[in-house]
Amino acid sequence: MTRSTPSANSASGSPLKAAGVGFAVDAPGGRLQIVNDISLELNAGQTLAIVGASGSGKTTLLGLLAGLELPTAGEIWLDGCKLDEMDEDERARLRRGRVGFVFQSFHLLPSLTALENVMLALEIGRIDGPRERAMKALDQVGLSHRLAHYPRQLSGGEQQRVAIARAFAGNPAILFADEPTGNLDRRTGEAVADLLFALNREHGTALVLVSHDPRLAERCDRVATIDDGQITSNELRGTGSRSPSRVHATGHGS
Repeated sequence: MTRSTPSANSASGSPLKAAGVGFAVDAPGGRLQIVNDISLELNAGQTLAIVGASGSGKTTLLGLLAGLELPTAGEIWLDGCKLDEMDEDERARLRRGRVGFVFQSFHLLPSLTALENVMLALEIGRIDGPRERAMKALDQVGLSHRLAHYPRQLSGGEQQRVAIARAFAGNPAILFADEPTGNLDRRTGEAVADLLFALNREHGTALVLVSHDPRLAERCDRVATIDDGQITSNELRGTGSRSPSRVHATGHGS
């Protein structure tokens, strides 16, 4: 995979670092500030929940941290690479090789089997041994008996487990999850959450998730509440032997 050379100021050893990040767009009423002056750092294996009301900026922040959009202020390093020093193709290659995603709506291709859905992500990322890796990942999520099933033949919980297998199969440095249990009933959602955190621990993958579910958020090392584009509080929870992630924000919204 082609990578840009990390900046001398890069987050050495940190899967994710953001400094003074802001994002604004031009709107009919003037400049609209969606995210303002947010800084954070997340180390390997650590977990961060971003919570807030609809329209607070949490999904926009997640997209910025994942390199799907570039901030209009501040800097972001993803797996040691400074995103604004990379072009769109380089950022896409970085995401394919070192970043995993889990979405509320699963995002599985209906014409592909569970095995093929996981394999496709590995093949696009040019990761060696896609079939073997995909089979192992599906076995880890308890779906070795569903390899040849299509999404329509799977329950919602099984579809999300396929999505989780796809996200972890390439052994990413960091995983972003946007409402990963939002389309599931409570019991199934809890089972999927158990799996997500178990794989986080096993792989040592940093995890950033957006969730409206306080029970899910409370399982993370840190919970950051965002309101009107700013982090208004960040709560460090029990982390055992882990070093805490660091999240802070300064400045004022516009």
